[in-house]
Amino acid sequence: MIGMAPAPLSRVYCPASQRVDDWEQCRALLAEMGAASWITGTDGVPDVTLLPTVWRGGLLLAHASGHNEQFDLLENEPVPCRVVVQGPHVYVTPRWYPSVQPPELGGLARGRAQGRAVGTWDYTQVQIAGWLRVHRDPERLHAEVLGQAEMLDASRLAETPHGADHARGPWVESEGPPDFVAAMLQGIVGLELEITEVVGRFKVSRNRTDVDRDGVVEGLRERGRDRDLHVADAVAAAPPLPRGVPRRDVEVVDETP
Repeated sequence: MIGMAPAPLSRVYCPASQRVDDWEQCRALLAEMGAASWITGTDGVPDVTLLPTVWRGGLLLAHASGHNEQFDLLENEPVPCRVVVQGPHVYVTPRWYPSVQPPELGGLARGRAQGRAVGTWDYTQVQIAGWLRVHRDPERLHAEVLGQAEMLDASRLAETPHGADHARGPWVESEGPPDFVAAMLQGIVGLELEITEVVGRFKVSRNRTDVDRDGVVEGLRERGRDRDLHVADAVAAAPPLPRGVPRRDVEVVDETP
């Protein structure tokens, strides 16, 4: 890592009701998802590549194909980059908000409150901005790439300790013939992002009342897909909106991503 450069210009729209500044919570989302979208370019349409990504200290580390023109950069010449970690996301229907549903549908709405909501999209996301540098050091690539591979394979087994796949055991570097591993490493480029900004955006119905949040959790768990259950857990775990933070941005008309 070269000395910290001034932060590149960065703009992330994130209402106060959705912002998460806890880096550990943001790290946890990347650890869960395992990969992130690396975005570069200021001339024309930006370039983006989804890559397995590791957060280490104040850096993000990844590697990409040496044929990927997005990362055909000079070493030690930083360029601005944004990395987006996208967590589970789902549609949320107004039918799950008791506060706007009429009594005949099991709701609590009275008078003008009835129907005053629209559907929206709940999600968890982290955006990380900073300076991207590339490197082609064979020893460093070997340590980072093979270390990441063994870590991911160990996680595969830890996540399914009783699954049939567990009997296959972990993959280890020694299984790859040295000449094959060396040839693979010659075909990639290492990426290092010097982090200057982290913005967690957890849009998990935090702006709604407690009764509506409970309704969202119930509705998602009834639907029951994996992503529904992940978002339901996030909605249930998010603290209520602090006093003094306005709800008006989404109480009547929700913004969507």
